[in-house]
Amino acid sequence: MNQVAAIALNTFRETIRDRVLTVIVLFALVMIVAGLWLGSISLEQQGRMMKDFGLVAVTVFGVIVAAFIAATLVRKEVEKRTVFVLFSKPVSRAAFVVGKFLGLAATLAAVVGGMGLFLFVLTLLVGGGASGMVLVATALIYLQVLTVVAVVVFFSTVTSAILASMLGLGVFVAGQLSHNVLSLSRVGAGAITEAVSWVVFVVIPNFNAVDVKAAAVGEMTVDWGSVALWAGYLVAYMAVALAAASFVMRRKEF
Repeated sequence: MNQVAAIALNTFRETIRDRVLTVIVLFALVMIVAGLWLGSISLEQQGRMMKDFGLVAVTVFGVIVAAFIAATLVRKEVEKRTVFVLFSKPVSRAAFVVGKFLGLAATLAAVVGGMGLFLFVLTLLVGGGASGMVLVATALIYLQVLTVVAVVVFFSTVTSAILASMLGLGVFVAGQLSHNVLSLSRVGAGAITEAVSWVVFVVIPNFNAVDVKAAAVGEMTVDWGSVALWAGYLVAYMAVALAAASFVMRRKEF
């Protein structure tokens, strides 16, 4: 546990000072402020437009941070050969992977949470009132971002950093659409097609199931039981991805 905490703290300190991360966060805040302009050109919909546009910006830039920073967590240590120093000590490879994940998770909590809080205050001051659903939606966005981190960490153990980033982004996009797979499979599909669709539906994380941005802008109601169930599934998905990354690391020769 001390090993994991030490690696996580070191990773947090390293990533929170990253200039690229700072630029991305600043750009995200600019995009959120741009929601003010969108709101100003809409008729009596300023608050709604700000929430909608702002939450999309939080999602997009949170995922960008997850994909491109997470891809270098393991790969950079290997290329700089610092893993040789770590593994020469009594540090397990599972502790290394989990520590790296938790360190970036702490960084993303600050980044995504900061953007969400900024949006909340912005809608409170300018949009005519803020809704707690903005913060709830931000928390669920954070869960999606962490899932992408776990996936990218796994891919980074078996391929290059750039390809791991691209694959992570691909999984995120596929996860936004995975809820359509079963619907499409039932349109004149056979048993084999439907079975394959179920496999794809389970293997690709269903991010849409925990997306409550529409509820935050008052366009729908939320089935919280279903959201909680799918949130638990994403947590389990992260655990499996990290376990797979740890297994690959144990098989590598350093």
